[in-house]
Amino acid sequence: MRKLVTTTAAIVAFTVVAGIPGARAFSKDSLVWQKCTGCHAPDGDRIPRVEDLRTTPEEWTVIVDRMARLHDMPLEAGEMDRLLKELGATQLLSPDEAAPVAYLSLFHNTQQMEIPGPGEEKLFATCVRCHSRGKILSYRMTPAAWAKLRDFHLYMDPAVMFQMREMHWRDEADAVLGDLGKLYPYGKAWEAPANEIQGRWFILGYEPGKGSYRGTAEWTDLGDGDAAVYGELRFSDGTSEVFRGEGTLYGGYALRTRTRHNGFETRGAYFLDGDEIRGEHHFPAPNFRTSTSTWYRQDGASRVLRVTPGHLLAGRETRVLFEGTNLPEVTAKDLSFGGADVEVLWARRIADDAIEAGVASRATGVSEARVTVAGLDAGAVDLVPGIDYIAVTPATGRARLSGGINYPAEGVQFEAIAFSNGADVWDPSDDVALGPVPAAFHLEEEVTRPGDDDLKWAGEIEADGTYIPTGDYGPVPAREYSGEGSGFVKVVATYRDGDRVHTAEAKLAVTVPDYIQRIR
Repeated sequence: MRKLVTTTAAIVAFTVVAGIPGARAFSKDSLVWQKCTGCHAPDGDRIPRVEDLRTTPEEWTVIVDRMARLHDMPLEAGEMDRLLKELGATQLLSPDEAAPVAYLSLFHNTQQMEIPGPGEEKLFATCVRCHSRGKILSYRMTPAAWAKLRDFHLYMDPAVMFQMREMHWRDEADAVLGDLGKLYPYGKAWEAPANEIQGRWFILGYEPGKGSYRGTAEWTDLGDGDAAVYGELRFSDGTSEVFRGEGTLYGGYALRTRTRHNGFETRGAYFLDGDEIRGEHHFPAPNFRTSTSTWYRQDGASRVLRVTPGHLLAGRETRVLFEGTNLPEVTAKDLSFGGADVEVLWARRIADDAIEAGVASRATGVSEARVTVAGLDAGAVDLVPGIDYIAVTPATGRARLSGGINYPAEGVQFEAIAFSNGADVWDPSDDVALGPVPAAFHLEEEVTRPGDDDLKWAGEIEADGTYIPTGDYGPVPAREYSGEGSGFVKVVATYRDGDRVHTAEAKLAVTVPDYIQRIR
């Protein structure tokens, strides 16, 4: 499958007739009109089917690719990108609609756990057997378009009736698709905003297994909705990354990036909203290191944008880092914790974008303190007596064995998150997440059957929680029945906090390669 061309940061919005309210979606000289009306006969100025749905750039890529592979739509070099830009101007989800399914925007090993919501049991039984819930919720369609999906599936895979033989799938599908037509209607065409991305940006991010970082980047307009980017990131562990690449903006907000960080290829998916860019980028398999970041437009303003850590433990001196843009020189008296029992021991600016300080909390119980730095609002920090427990995320990680050169192994990054019990030790909903801690990880057997030997074939997890399968999806002669190297094991994290030792467990499923990514 041809995948969406992507990139790491932002772009200048492009203007097309499709983005003008009240105008026809696609003019007769548009590429969409030329490519699609050969099969989808126009209804006046409207193209049926095409203008009956809105979805993400990734799903439009799947659709266009299917038209080329199965229906002989001619697709020349560069035309995929042009089609996606034209379709994105009016046939895209809104940012609010796209946010809940953004975990599918990257071609990485997402660890999102999909659980049926209220009333979704039939959806999961009928549809989330082959597809992810996120794929289904990536669409907004007219009731008639939703209804057509039943026959589409029967045409594409007639065996579905036999695969789903424990139910009356045809009738069940009709009922579910009818509900989807009401819950996720087409609404109206998307109107692309005229966002601007050219210029300098300040970046704050976090990468599990590596830590927080800050940096800068500059975007240069390349025209036609594309832009080039160059920047540098500085991590809390003292390392740095230089990156450069390109980006494309679809529908005025859906930014897809392709960059190289210290020479390693990355892909990114972001939301551009005025003077902020929010999203993720990831490295290639097998590690799939995934980084979340927010970009702020450099406009000369003095702003404190992040405080690390976001909590203070009672009775300890804590080094606090304030990061932002155009920060002033400071001393201890310039920091305030809003009257809370917190003493500022020292403070100094270490760069134009960073201030560090030593503070000591003597607060009892659990509370929140508003912080100001030389009069600048720095948000709030949690004041807690101590760390009560840790939890591992993801709770159940999924790794994939290698399936050959085109299907490399896919790893999982585990993290340990510290928590305080909050004001009420018996009420988990009151617990306060304090953030990641540097726990040490190891694997143990999760006994699920007599003679369980999964641990032997799972390999090792790195001390920082990085797990990458070492086997492939092939028979292991030394294993019972020559089974492959898959299995289900336990992940154990240990964190020493002074005299206390906290432990937590998660699960790791090592499973088969993802051979059919197209229907994810």
